[in-house]
Amino acid sequence: MRGDFGNFINEKRIGRGSDGGDILLKDIAKAMGTTATYLSDIIKGRRNPPEMSLLLKIAEILHLSEEEKAEMFDLAGRERNEAAPDLPEYIMDENLPHVRAALRKASNKKLGDDFWQKVLEEIDKKG
Repeated sequence: MRGDFGNFINEKRIGRGSDGGDILLKDIAKAMGTTATYLSDIIKGRRNPPEMSLLLKIAEILHLSEEEKAEMFDLAGRERNEAAPDLPEYIMDENLPHVRAALRKASNKKLGDDFWQKVLEEIDKKG
């Protein structure tokens, strides 16, 4: 949903400063190498979330956990109407043709989240 990415960033900057205070938008923008106006437009849903390299900078300055980073990537992808930006490189790896075949078959068969939960459990068993 439009604005969910911005809401996430706004929530995650609260109380995460080195002094326990909020991380300011201008500080996030500086870490991204951009302007506070550009970041504000993203937060307000007037611009799409940024590309992967800038998302990684946001994750770093906000001290996001791996789980929070994955959520941020998912939100960014949804708002851009694309796959989460951390996934395409893996999905399109020429050495992994079965990934694409599996995703297409699952899509064609309209397999739901219950199927993917089982796949995730199998992956977790691998270590």
